[in-house]
Amino acid sequence: LSFLIFYLDKRRKKYIFVNLDLAYGDTLSKKEKKKIVKEIYENFVNNLFEFIQMSYMTKEELKEKVEFENLDLVKKHLKKGTVIFAGAHFGNWEISILAIGAFITPVSAVVRDIDNKKLNLKIKKARERFNVKIYNKKGALKVLIKDIKNARSVGLLVDQNTAKKEGVDVKMFNLKALHTPSAALLSKKFNVPIIPIFIQRYKDKYRIIFKNPIFEKDIQKSVQLQSNVIEEMIKEKPEEWYWFHRRFKHYYEDKYE
Repeated sequence: LSFLIFYLDKRRKKYIFVNLDLAYGDTLSKKEKKKIVKEIYENFVNNLFEFIQMSYMTKEELKEKVEFENLDLVKKHLKKGTVIFAGAHFGNWEISILAIGAFITPVSAVVRDIDNKKLNLKIKKARERFNVKIYNKKGALKVLIKDIKNARSVGLLVDQNTAKKEGVDVKMFNLKALHTPSAALLSKKFNVPIIPIFIQRYKDKYRIIFKNPIFEKDIQKSVQLQSNVIEEMIKEKPEEWYWFHRRFKHYYEDKYE
């Protein structure tokens, strides 16, 4: 299926190649980039099937599938209250938020609803299990503030492009990009740490990795630190990042045309 989509999905495939060209330039050959792109599609298809499995997975089955790295970093801060998990569209990110709610702490996450209302409700139901709450991006800030006050942690995906009026300039792969300041703003307001989180496939399990907390009051510095951690993870396993979106659109728009 991933092989078929690779050859049929011309528009998004173009975006992936543009992103790889921008990020890596000539440091990767065309052959190497093509190999990564095929693996990206394989990761995408795996995510689809795993999401279906996840929808019916019991807590016991989930426990057998996941392992945590640096969990002590999270527990240390949870003793004092809540944390903000800042993740990326990396590996199977859907599994990570479910595992946090099931085994670590109640968590509220923000997503973008899809247009099909019936399908959206089914997806929301699958996500909202094991102490997880899901909110639509629009108007989410107010409910997140309320949840933090009620000792719920927050999970945000912070790796995509934003509208110009909503984003903060960062450097990513030595390129200009926009980064959402949402995690940084909540961290500053409530004096809670941002803990970067990533998930990788490891043999027949998922390894959920927590990185060193970011506790930076300066919003610009905070978002740059978040971007740096994401870049490090992408360089480690580029095939597991969701390269489909136009990450550098606002500054290199002509490249995507």
